Amino acid sequence: MWISKQTVNGGDKAAVESGKVTLNDNGHLEAVSTGAQRSVKVYAPYGYSFSAPKGSELLMTRNAGEQVSFACEMESADTKEGEIKITASSGAYIHLKNDGSVIINGLKINSKGEIV
Repeated sequence: MWISKQTVNGGDKAAVESGKVTLNDNGHLEAVSTGAQRSVKVYAPYGYSFSAPKGSELLMTRNAGEQVSFACEMESADTKEGEIKITASSGAYIHLKNDGSVIINGLKINSKGEIV
């Protein structure tokens, strides 16, 4: 709801814009959108944390006068509706499947906790 309100607020500047990470050093994120932005704050759902690699596309907006990011563009994942897949840039992944199983780097654990 908040995001949709930001996109319809008038003005010359887009309320939500795409940016590209130019530097990520020990949690200090810099990105370029309509201009270079330093110390970009990153927001994610509670319990999630990520460090966007250099070159990643971000969705950015302004919050209390500061440039913030709330999402990274995701690559197409082999997930079905309702599934979740978490992937690191190294290729490591955790895939929560609809059948209750979990796949961790190719190792499948069924819904009973047994390695299949």
